[in-house]
Amino acid sequence: MSLTPVPDISAEELAEFRRGVDALGPVQRRILALLIPRLIALEERGDTDGAIRAVEEIRVILCEDAETCH
Repeated sequence: MSLTPVPDISAEELAEFRRGVDALGPVQRRILALLIPRLIALEERGDTDGAIRAVEEIRVILCEDAETCH
């Protein structure tokens, strides 16, 4: 998965994100590959409620196999 650099994200944050993505299983990766572009589109349209719902979906997917989620 290649990521486009975002000016507001530090190299450390990007590295942490990549480590997290690397730890995901193939099903979680496929689902996130669909949800992240949706989140970006919602944000670009200014749909805050939709973006919050997408973030919650992403959080649930990422925490699916984790022992703790914050």
